[in-house]
Amino acid sequence: MTNNTENKGTIVNRINQAIVGIQDNFTGSKTILLDATPTKPTDAVATLQAAIDAIGKAASAELAFHAAVASQHEAIAAAEALLVNLEATVKVTLGSTPAILGGFGFTVTVKKAPTPAVKAAAVEKRAATRAARGTKGPRQKAAIKGTVPATPSTPAKPV
Repeated sequence: MTNNTENKGTIVNRINQAIVGIQDNFTGSKTILLDATPTKPTDAVATLQAAIDAIGKAASAELAFHAAVASQHEAIAAAEALLVNLEATVKVTLGSTPAILGGFGFTVTVKKAPTPAVKAAAVEKRAATRAARGTKGPRQKAAIKGTVPATPSTPAKPV
């Protein structure tokens, strides 16, 4: 009986050993009792060999499946890159109207206008940030005039 933790290689090895054991020890027998059922040794070997063949076919199918999925991913990546370039070309040469873009399966992306509540919150945030940083706008900066400190009329004497 196989155990769920055995891998395919271990199972195949056990089956191969069983085939060798049947061939070495039961070749001269007409039948052997397996689960109280008389079975020919050649039938038992054929059943075990069929299991090995099925495992091999499944492994080949698994490899083919993974190769097909990898090929699919490469094809999708190439198609996505082409779609990006095609959309840019269509927008430049034919325009960005929904009818034209829709004919190619593209959609026009429309930026959602902010709600008045979002705008009011942004104004409050902006004012709070300016107050915290002490930043000023261009007019406030232009109103600031520096004063030059008065220079003494007599030069300082070296000491």
